[in-house]
Amino acid sequence: MHLYVIRHAQTTMNIGQGGGANCGLSDIGRWQAQQIPDFFQNIKIKTIYCSPLRRAIVSALPLAHFCNLPIILVPEMSEMFLEEWTEYRDYEWQSRIEIVSGYHNVRFIHTHDQNEQWWPVWPEKPSAVRVRVQSFYDDHLAPELSTENHFVVFGHGQSTADLKQIANPGDTIPVYNAGIVEFVMDSAGLCKSAVVHTEHLGIHVSD
Repeated sequence: MHLYVIRHAQTTMNIGQGGGANCGLSDIGRWQAQQIPDFFQNIKIKTIYCSPLRRAIVSALPLAHFCNLPIILVPEMSEMFLEEWTEYRDYEWQSRIEIVSGYHNVRFIHTHDQNEQWWPVWPEKPSAVRVRVQSFYDDHLAPELSTENHFVVFGHGQSTADLKQIANPGDTIPVYNAGIVEFVMDSAGLCKSAVVHTEHLGIHVSD
């Protein structure tokens, strides 16, 4: 299996311009997102998974359009909802229907309980992020380990860091905005290779 882990592109919050818990991308972030498809020119992606937060979805849209694939929203890849981040507690999160109606060809993953809220329960400990990311990996990626399929996952600083550690325990590759961390996994779930790609970002490489 080939796994590509991508943190969302640069946001307004990353550069101190605000935007709150569900912020959008900065001008550079929008440019970064547009460069991601270049890396995948000759790669046939099977599925694009993505956090339901705006900054992740907007980062994934150019690739989804390029590949003519839907974006599958994965609540388990959401941002941390830490106790000190009260803006995540107070934000009025949209329903599933409201989110998917705002984008073309975006839908929630079918295995998530539709009777529960999709966003994490505040307050959340960092260890809980690992648990939910592990659940996503076990249910949707691990069954593909014996294949040569290519999967892309867009997330946030912590959720992508956790996914990297699950794929490659002890991984020390930095999590760059819109950087692409490529893992090649064998059928036993062992990482055969791990490399970060930032060439598509030119001078706009930031963590």
